[in-house]
Amino acid sequence: MEPLHLTYTDGHVMVFDADTVLRLRRDYRIVGALEGSHPTNPQQNNYYGLPLILLPEEVALLSADPSITGLEQAQGAHSEQEQLRFDLFRDLHKRGFYITRGIKFGADYMLYPGEPMRYHSHYIVNLVDHQDKITPRQLIALSRLGTSVKKTRILCSWDSTVQQFIYVSVDWSEIG
Repeated sequence: MEPLHLTYTDGHVMVFDADTVLRLRRDYRIVGALEGSHPTNPQQNNYYGLPLILLPEEVALLSADPSITGLEQAQGAHSEQEQLRFDLFRDLHKRGFYITRGIKFGADYMLYPGEPMRYHSHYIVNLVDHQDKITPRQLIALSRLGTSVKKTRILCSWDSTVQQFIYVSVDWSEIG
C-alpha cells in the first residue's frame, strides 16, 4: 500500500485531497469532519466540502501506523482526560465502528455500524467518570434524548481495577 501523507497546519490535521479522504474512509474507517464551503455555492451551510479536519482522536489512532507520515508535529503532551478519550476512541474503532463527533446530540461520539454515508448511527456515546454517580434525573435526560432520536445511549467509563472500558447501554422502549 502506498504511504499516506497528512498535513499538520495551525493545530489541526487537514486533508485537502478528495482521494486521500476516500482512502481514509475506506481503508482506515476515519471520517473526520468536512469544514469547507462548496465553490459553486459558498453561501449555503447545509453541506460542507474540503478540507476535511481530523479529530485529535483520529490523529492519535492514525499516528500508530508507520505508513502514515506528517503527523509527528500533531503529537504533543496530552492531559489524562484527553488520553482517556483517545483510548476510548481506539477501543470503539477496534470494535469495527465508524465514529464521528457527537456534539449535536450532547455526546462525545456517534457510532455507525458501517459507512456513515450509507448507515444511520445506532449509538450515542458518552464518556463518564467511573467514580461519578449518575442521578436519576441525569439518567432520564440522557435516555430521553437517545429515545427521541431513535438511538441507544451508551455510557462508557474506564474501570482501573479490571483495566478496561465498561459499557452500559440505556434504551427506553414502549410497554405494550
